[in-house]
Amino acid sequence: MNMRLSVLVMVISSLLASCGGGNEAGSATVSSPKTTGIPLPDKNAAVDPNVANLFHKTVTDLQGDMQNPKLWMVHGSALFANGYYALAADALGQAISINPEMPQATYVMATALWRANKQEKAIAALSNALELMPNYDIGWRLLAEWHLNRGETSLAETAARKAVEMQQGRIGSRYVLCQSLMDAGKYDEALELLEQVIEVDKASPWIYQLAANCYRQLGNDEQYQLAQAKAGPPFEHWPDPLFKHIPSFIAGKSELTEYALQLFKVKGPKKSMPFLARAFKINPVSTDLRVALSIAVQDEGDIQQAKQILVELIGEPNTNYWKQFAGICIAENELDEAKEYVGNALALDAADPNAHDIAAVIALKQNDKQSAVSYWEQAGELYNSSERWNKAEMSLAYAMEHGADSVETLQALGLAQVKTDHALQAKSTIKKLLEKNPNDAVALELQSMLPQE
Repeated sequence: MNMRLSVLVMVISSLLASCGGGNEAGSATVSSPKTTGIPLPDKNAAVDPNVANLFHKTVTDLQGDMQNPKLWMVHGSALFANGYYALAADALGQAISINPEMPQATYVMATALWRANKQEKAIAALSNALELMPNYDIGWRLLAEWHLNRGETSLAETAARKAVEMQQGRIGSRYVLCQSLMDAGKYDEALELLEQVIEVDKASPWIYQLAANCYRQLGNDEQYQLAQAKAGPPFEHWPDPLFKHIPSFIAGKSELTEYALQLFKVKGPKKSMPFLARAFKINPVSTDLRVALSIAVQDEGDIQQAKQILVELIGEPNTNYWKQFAGICIAENELDEAKEYVGNALALDAADPNAHDIAAVIALKQNDKQSAVSYWEQAGELYNSSERWNKAEMSLAYAMEHGADSVETLQALGLAQVKTDHALQAKSTIKKLLEKNPNDAVALELQSMLPQE
């Protein structure tokens, strides 16, 4: 791997695990418009000034044409994007009353009602939306999820089967169907479907969590243990094209910051760049936001601007700040400075495996191979301890590539390879261990964890 690229990947990987939201400061009030019937926060309610400005614009546009359903849709979307769900439902309801043939407005209104805890009305609205667009599989999947939430297993299964019927290729629909079948006690059928899903997507930990639950219910302890080792939390953010327009209306400082950082985690620098830039304009005091924006700017090739964003950092620098500064210095071949910055990161958090990764890269570029190997070994152990198996395997493989040959490193690498289902690589590592010691207990245990041929 290109060294400059590897450093960027390492820094980004750290940010994906640790960036959080910013602190909201300042508020304004939204005055009720002279024109009645436009849903808005109470005139005495504290509202983020940026949100208040947005509402002023959408209301002004509406006052010019109260019978325009698209303007009601815009206003409703603005309310929804900034967390005013009950008011958003009212505004979208106005759009629908003017033009009942607006499936997107009905769909967003349904979600607004659900988030406002008006579940019965939400389900009715979503059902209406699906009458207008019966082939929209994501809508059927959403309906299934809502029924599951309410414990309505039969209705959930019906909706989930409809979603799968509409779009066979989407993993999410089959995932929800599996959940529905399990809630209904149909574990054999759920497991059969799960095995089909795993053939398509072997890397998703939430698939294995469902499989583990099935095996446990079926009394298959061995398969349960194997699936549980690969299991992870459920995926909560399925893409939904009918909500694609909503993020553009996010105006609140804390809301936009949170969204931009979440997008950075999920989609990376390129996709999140526009939202990071928007959020930064109204929330420059967020350390996480500033560091993420610096990474995004560096990713676009503007190293000097990336550095300037960090230099102007307001507040107490954290480990991500120092690691990003180190990454920039590595890109500019300023290795002594990079070493100092990553040292600052390690002083703040010696258990940060990503900082050890970056320190290894710096040491290698300074021809200190022994230190590089040591840092990669430490990174691998730390990744393993937090069950980040893929990252552990990468760090330990770098260590082996540059001269590591200890039993402990081989054992750690073998464990990571077994956990990532890299059976061929694991067999090679186990072989090396057994050549060193035919009775190596760890090697024998790892060997027993491999799929039987």
